[in-house]
Amino acid sequence: MKKLLLLSLLMSSVVFSQNNDARISKSIETKVMMMQQFVHKAEKGEEAFWQTKGKVTYQIVNYSEAQNPKFKQLFIDQYRELLPIYNTMIVSENEKDTNLFIKTLIRQEDDYRKMLTPDQLVKYREKLSAFEKNDEKNRDAYNSLFFSDWLLAEYKKRF
Repeated sequence: MKKLLLLSLLMSSVVFSQNNDARISKSIETKVMMMQQFVHKAEKGEEAFWQTKGKVTYQIVNYSEAQNPKFKQLFIDQYRELLPIYNTMIVSENEKDTNLFIKTLIRQEDDYRKMLTPDQLVKYREKLSAFEKNDEKNRDAYNSLFFSDWLLAEYKKRF
């Protein structure tokens, strides 16, 4: 009976692990596709990037007037940092370049979270967590630009 239970637990962890691997792969794909959408806008890509990230997060955390220019600049800086990394990654198709892209996204998420007030961070985490658990469509949409707590933890384990 113990062997059967152990085998059952092992099999469920393998299935769960494969499911997590698939979720991470899908997340990476959506993050790359989202960046691709901005890059294809050429000189308008930077503006579209910061406006999209700003509008999406404003709906969740409601930035103050004093915060608006700071977050705008953060998102502009993020795009400017990601653009050459993305362009190199797309051409090289090298795992090292892909890892740099992902590590940069992770750090940028941490930078974003550090700028939120404690109340805003709670709202942000709760909203992305709710999508993670209950709304696959919005989960994938938000995770194309940001990270739920679960996704951020998985990325940090793997990269």
